[in-house]
Amino acid sequence: MLTEIVTRALSQLTGRSLQSSNLKGHFRYAYASDDGKYVALVLHDRKTYVVDVADGRFCAEGAVTPCGFKGHVLEVEGDLPGRLTHAPYVEHFELDLDQDALNWRHCPQQREAA
Repeated sequence: MLTEIVTRALSQLTGRSLQSSNLKGHFRYAYASDDGKYVALVLHDRKTYVVDVADGRFCAEGAVTPCGFKGHVLEVEGDLPGRLTHAPYVEHFELDLDQDALNWRHCPQQREAA
């Protein structure tokens, strides 16, 4: 189940359909919410991509490290836009995906699978 969720999330990021047997090397690690709707992927470019699997949208956060999910809340450490008063290595943030607290407005939409 987790492999299928991560495969769907990576397919949205790459804009093409990926097979679960071909996931190796595409990302460093991933976290999925309990219901499988949200996935946080850390790719080799060291960015964290938060994917809304059901709605086909995602955001890239450059200076955060995901710690995991508590329900639908993604916990991350790092420096988020608008919170520049704190050092990224000491702050702990929670992005409430249920409340859409992650700003999806400027996120790329899901691209059609090739």
